[in-house]
Amino acid sequence: MSKTNIPNAISSNEKSAYWILVGIGAIFILFSVPFLFQFPGEIRKGQYGILVVLVFPLIGMGVSFAGWKMRQKFLRFGLTPLVPSPLKGQIGGQIGGTIHFPKTLNNNSLKVTLNCVHTYTSGSGDNSTTHHNILWHNESKPFIKPGSYGSDLLFCFDVPAGERPSGKHPRKGKISWQVIVEGTIGHEEFKRTWDIPAEPGNQTSALKIPTTHKEKIHQEKRQAAEASAEVQIQSEVTADGIDLVSEQGRNKTMSIPFMLFGLLFGGVGIGLFVAAFNGETMLWLMAPIFTAIGFGIFGLGLFLAGRKLECKVIDDTVHVRRSFFGRIIYTRQGKLTSANQLEMKCTMSSQNGSKLTEYFAIYANVMDQNKMRKKLKLVEGIEGKMAAEAIQRKIEEALNSGLNEELGV
Repeated sequence: MSKTNIPNAISSNEKSAYWILVGIGAIFILFSVPFLFQFPGEIRKGQYGILVVLVFPLIGMGVSFAGWKMRQKFLRFGLTPLVPSPLKGQIGGQIGGTIHFPKTLNNNSLKVTLNCVHTYTSGSGDNSTTHHNILWHNESKPFIKPGSYGSDLLFCFDVPAGERPSGKHPRKGKISWQVIVEGTIGHEEFKRTWDIPAEPGNQTSALKIPTTHKEKIHQEKRQAAEASAEVQIQSEVTADGIDLVSEQGRNKTMSIPFMLFGLLFGGVGIGLFVAAFNGETMLWLMAPIFTAIGFGIFGLGLFLAGRKLECKVIDDTVHVRRSFFGRIIYTRQGKLTSANQLEMKCTMSSQNGSKLTEYFAIYANVMDQNKMRKKLKLVEGIEGKMAAEAIQRKIEEALNSGLNEELGV
């Protein structure tokens, strides 16, 4: 971790990232230099194939220019050192810090995200791939106050115990905790990333973030979640309970990629079968694996695209009906009398760069007609934990309202 002259400060990853592009560009340019000396002689001989060599310095100059542009963008905002509080983030306590920003910020359009990232490499040689899997994340808005040479951005997150500390992963790769601040400043997009150390502990941050700011952010997040829940899940409170519909065709960001990837993988498997029939004996082992995996993934994507789940809570009974592209698959029912029977679970997640999207479902632990315990899925495919919590609160309110009427309250 590179540091500034501020004690215990951590520099953003963008401070030196431009050197990577400049270095790659320089390699391309230097590689082509010996050929450029031969260029005039080869042209006189009519060997025009050497013109291909011009591609390398052009690529080198392009990559170096991209590095220079990255550097210019960094300098427009300047250095943004982060001073953590506590100095080592606490898994089971808090991870927080102060980001010193060299400009005065008049409005808070910035978002701060804390990610726990597992980085590892799979494959080898030219086929190696580096993965960045987000294991845990949370986001909020920083509290902005005047600083010694601009503005200070303060943030603090509660981190549950049991998450992995920064350092080497027990099996493969490494664990890092990243702080990301992004948004619009003036008319320009801003994004900076810092790697912050984290270890198991219960220390809390010494930063004094006003309670009013925390309450405001919590209220904004809750309102946004409730609005998102209204859009995602059709709900209607009735005289006897509540109706909920997880409509068909939602979660396209999951279903469409699954179907496309499944078709591609399955198509490769069919191609391998064709090659195996033509005498490539070794492909008989790979062909069924590729085909099964490919069309299995395609089937999952198709199910996500065509599924629909309807739920009705009437008095003390919950009814659910599953359909697929309009065709009813099954109906279930059970006794639901208490909010304690409800359970929320994360069922899927997708990742796009540093953004992790989680999808939740709400279940009810019920007794069916045969007095057997069952877990019924009431709502599914809810994007975002707070949106799922908003829907669960709706169900709980309907249950409590029915119980109050029954008791005459």
